[in-house]
Amino acid sequence: MLVELNYVLFSFLLVIYSVWRYHKLRQRGLLYLTLSFIFLASSTTLKMLNSMIWSYGNPPSILMLRLLELSPLALFTCFTVCSIIALGKILKTSNLD
Repeated sequence: MLVELNYVLFSFLLVIYSVWRYHKLRQRGLLYLTLSFIFLASSTTLKMLNSMIWSYGNPPSILMLRLLELSPLALFTCFTVCSIIALGKILKTSNLD
């Protein structure tokens, strides 16, 4: 559980840093990168919540179990798609092609 907490805190630090960089530079690619880090932070938070529910001995209902299994996967997929879009826009604007 300590590893998951570190992962959640690191993903929130990434969100804070990317929001600060977007506020400073106002580039569209950094906005997409911020959005992707928000998806990552949400995904890791739900994974940690799932592990906390099981560690305290409260078995969730079947519906809650399915939602806690599928929601982090869907959010991680959104993170991947937004990261690909953000990297494409950042590379286009930085003339590194």
